[in-house]
Amino acid sequence: MLNHADFRSPQTRPVFPESADDTHPRCREMAEAMRELFSVGGGVRSKDLIGAGFTWAEIAEFSDAAAKLAYDASVRHLTSRPDLLADIIEKARAPLPNRPPLPRDTKESQALLVAWGTYCTARAALVLDPWSGQRERCLSLLSLYLNRLPIFPANRETVMYAVEQTLPQVAQ
Repeated sequence: MLNHADFRSPQTRPVFPESADDTHPRCREMAEAMRELFSVGGGVRSKDLIGAGFTWAEIAEFSDAAAKLAYDASVRHLTSRPDLLADIIEKARAPLPNRPPLPRDTKESQALLVAWGTYCTARAALVLDPWSGQRERCLSLLSLYLNRLPIFPANRETVMYAVEQTLPQVAQ
């Protein structure tokens, strides 16, 4: 019986050094020079790159790729995570118009932002002039906002209860 190991080739697979992220070292140097030049002067000109030691041929070959590398290295890309129940409670207790609670699967829309802004305004008015009607208005507006969010009714009640405990107690 023949063994399959006897038929293996002594040759190994070729290694291809050109991969998608394999960038020429001179291109990386140009990107770093572009970042430095931009931070000092607010812009990058060909004359500046020549002064930094790059040739016209290198500028023609690498400038576009180096500019993209410099941009990617300079810009910090942030992605915000969806708000958890604790985040929603915290944001509702200390509302800021530019920080609405947005749980998972919530699309930020104009109507949603207006509803949040209305709650924030009512909450600020309650802090300035606490009276029972304004307190009820705050709770009603928060309830309207929470009804627009894709969260469970039990979570809505949890948020409402937590916020109600922090509102000023006013006599009827």
